[in-house]
Amino acid sequence: MPNSPAGRESFTALITTFVAMHTFAWICCLIIIITVVSSPNINRQSTWINLNISWIIACFVFAFLLTTGQLHKTSPHPSVCLFQAAAVNAVSSLVAGTMLALSLQLWLNFRFNSGNLTGMSSQQRDTLLIAMPYVVPLIEFLASLGYAGQHPQQVALTDSGMFCGFTDPIPGRIASIYSAVLMIPTASAQVLLWRYTYRNWYKISKNSRNDLITMIRLGLFTVFGIVGVIVSILNLTMQVNSSVVNILESLPPVCFVFIFGLQEDLFRAWMFWRTYPSMLKSTSTVWSGIRLIKMPTENEQSQTKTTWTDA
Repeated sequence: MPNSPAGRESFTALITTFVAMHTFAWICCLIIIITVVSSPNINRQSTWINLNISWIIACFVFAFLLTTGQLHKTSPHPSVCLFQAAAVNAVSSLVAGTMLALSLQLWLNFRFNSGNLTGMSSQQRDTLLIAMPYVVPLIEFLASLGYAGQHPQQVALTDSGMFCGFTDPIPGRIASIYSAVLMIPTASAQVLLWRYTYRNWYKISKNSRNDLITMIRLGLFTVFGIVGVIVSILNLTMQVNSSVVNILESLPPVCFVFIFGLQEDLFRAWMFWRTYPSMLKSTSTVWSGIRLIKMPTENEQSQTKTTWTDA
């Protein structure tokens, strides 16, 4: 911690900015989730909702010292610090996994009849895509929690003063490498989506074209996610935990709020005092990013070919 008054003031300002960004992100994501679940005219992919939930968990973990009243303390409560140190290593893997799941679901819906492709129903596939991203992070969290319990001296407030972590950098490096590995198929799925769209633009249905905005949003966020992983890896190569790098790592969740939260149907739900033309709510709909797309019935499917399956 800086010794000069100016240095301490700057140090405190960076901590406040870091915590404020994560608090803003998890509260906004929570509002978005509540809006989507409670509104009858909004529909989203299950993996999209899961990605929101993962950001709520991740940002809540990074803002945990504020929530527990331990922020700006030189020695936070041991139990609070222990929990946060264990969780910090797991949440990056969780977010990377849910991003990959959403990319895969979009790819399967957009390109294939995923039920025939995977040999399972869409419900089974979606359940798998929702559950799998939590497996590795849960193992990481429990392993880190057990390690912290056996070696409490390894748990301490980081040099940046923003959150608690392990003095041993190995657990963090493993989590960052795993997250970086997951970003490779995530980015690859985005490239395949754009390539398929470019080559088959006049062949795909008009409704499928509407989902282009979803791909744009996810593509933009994937870029921020890749940047976040790169910054995280760079942070691990440093001998001290950098406040500036931590601030840069806080940008993806804030960008997620603005990229996925500023949508027409959400604003319509929030402006409940205004009336809009009613939108069709169907169990066989998929998210287009702004509006609902009605899926063909069984009779319609026998007459018209579509590239979409029920999500």
